[in-house]
Amino acid sequence: MNAKRLIWWVVSLAGVTACEREYPADPAAGTSDRILFGTPVLSVETRSTFKNALDPGDEFGVLGYCVPYTVGTTAPDYNAGSSPWVLKKAQCPPEVFYDQRVVVGANGCRYDRNGGTDNDPKYWYRDGYDTNNSANGAIVGTDRYRYSFFAWYPYEGAFTIDRPNGSAEAGAPVFTFTMPQTGSSLSDPLEHGNTPDAMVAVLYNRTKEDGNLRFNFSHVLTGIGFQVNNLSEYDLTVHSVSLSGSFYKDVTIDLTGDNSQFSFSSARYTGSYALLSEDLSLPAPAEGTTATSSGLIGGEHLLLISGTGTSFGENVTVNIKYTFNGQPGDQRMARPGTFTPRPGVKYMAQLNFVGETFVLQFVVDNGEQWEDGEADDGREDNDDIVFE
Repeated sequence: MNAKRLIWWVVSLAGVTACEREYPADPAAGTSDRILFGTPVLSVETRSTFKNALDPGDEFGVLGYCVPYTVGTTAPDYNAGSSPWVLKKAQCPPEVFYDQRVVVGANGCRYDRNGGTDNDPKYWYRDGYDTNNSANGAIVGTDRYRYSFFAWYPYEGAFTIDRPNGSAEAGAPVFTFTMPQTGSSLSDPLEHGNTPDAMVAVLYNRTKEDGNLRFNFSHVLTGIGFQVNNLSEYDLTVHSVSLSGSFYKDVTIDLTGDNSQFSFSSARYTGSYALLSEDLSLPAPAEGTTATSSGLIGGEHLLLISGTGTSFGENVTVNIKYTFNGQPGDQRMARPGTFTPRPGVKYMAQLNFVGETFVLQFVVDNGEQWEDGEADDGREDNDDIVFE
């Protein structure tokens, strides 16, 4: 099972004394009292299938937590809103946000707390008022409240919230991402352009004074690019390159424990990704050069779920048809046993013709690795999901 480590920063729990107060029914709340989202950060610098930024109009989803229940009840314990996430997560419902749609704009993000299309953000808790700006005299000590937020992209069509089941159910989230492909046999064509660049992000123990929320998304999938290199003294023509097999259909991301966990169901989709469908001529290297190269075939990487042991699924092979030194050839090669792909990393599958031999090698693509997500606030006690 792939695992991702969550760094928990434990902070002291300050005691809060509760008291009942009277507050006006319609307080004058300023802009700083609203929970606002800055434009999210993505760490990859080149696109090639992966998003390097969320564009205006893109949508991501958010769960938001703050006030836990009193143990053994479903009554909010407003005195415990200042507790760090690690201490209250089992008793805390996503009462701040549940399945909240957030729309990226040119200068920040907008959302409607009531599920509409207006820009009507929620409020930070304030003494005497809840996140809908409704009066509640039991809410005190809010300057010390700590909030935790969980985000996923894209908002629709890829992720499901397995737990909690609604804004009233306590517990840290469990998400499942599902690939859109539906093939059932190796002859079924698979369209890689349908796969979204699935991402998740978290912000732990935020306070109102930290200001706008800005997620740094971590990529869930692994990127695989393909390149053919002719390092021989013979001419090479490549007729087709494909990746076929039975691939992981879904991955579940469980954030309930001290360490987050990836798990995979038995569901698979089967078929073949066609990467090159027309002849590619790679003549013998010219004098003074060592190779002729295709570059990144198709200009894009495949996005796949990477597990453990079998990596991308079962019976996954790289297939190439070619004419080398005037002789036709057809190679099917499995993943090298030393290649263990990880989420958030782009790899290049190099199909190398060396002398009179054919070698398949997987390397990290130009050293590019999607960075582990960290909150863009300079704090070490607020790290996002970290890949290992």
